[in-house]
Amino acid sequence: MKELLKEWNKFLLSESGLSRVWGHIQENESAIISAFRNEYSKKENYERSRKLKAQLFSQGYGVTKVKGSYVENFDTPEAIEVVEQSLFVSNRYEDSEFKNNISNLGKEYEQDSVLFIPKGGKNAFLYGTREGNDFPPLDQAIEVGNVKMGEESEFMSRVSGRPFIFKEELETYENLSKNSKWALKKLLDS
Repeated sequence: MKELLKEWNKFLLSESGLSRVWGHIQENESAIISAFRNEYSKKENYERSRKLKAQLFSQGYGVTKVKGSYVENFDTPEAIEVVEQSLFVSNRYEDSEFKNNISNLGKEYEQDSVLFIPKGGKNAFLYGTREGNDFPPLDQAIEVGNVKMGEESEFMSRVSGRPFIFKEELETYENLSKNSKWALKKLLDS
């Protein structure tokens, strides 16, 4: 019984962390940024991350650690998840310079890109922050879609071990819930 309770508490903490991020995405413009680079040691990367977090706090943003990841050899038997510490940033006070500040920090910390999440989680986009990068090119945006909580993909972030991603989906009648199909039928019948 004790083990079951311990597992349940882990589940609740995970759900709470993901729910908290979801709430911030619904209420505020947000971003995900990292200070990690392969060419730095683990110790250097964590120090860079602490400095980045301090800079974000000094600008009045809300910050929480998330695990950013990329799956090498996605959809193959050799698939492996590569993980780095990233920071989820919430524009709590609606700073009009948010995108500019975050993209400048992405450049300062030599990141290929930063992820911007508009309020509500729709139409998130990667913004290129490194010269010579192809995806996305420097100072160019590539839309990555809407937030999907609890799903895994080639590129994802995790809060308390729970994944969230951004993707575009084509809506089809077959994918609608029963209630949505009923409402659509009523709309067409009127």
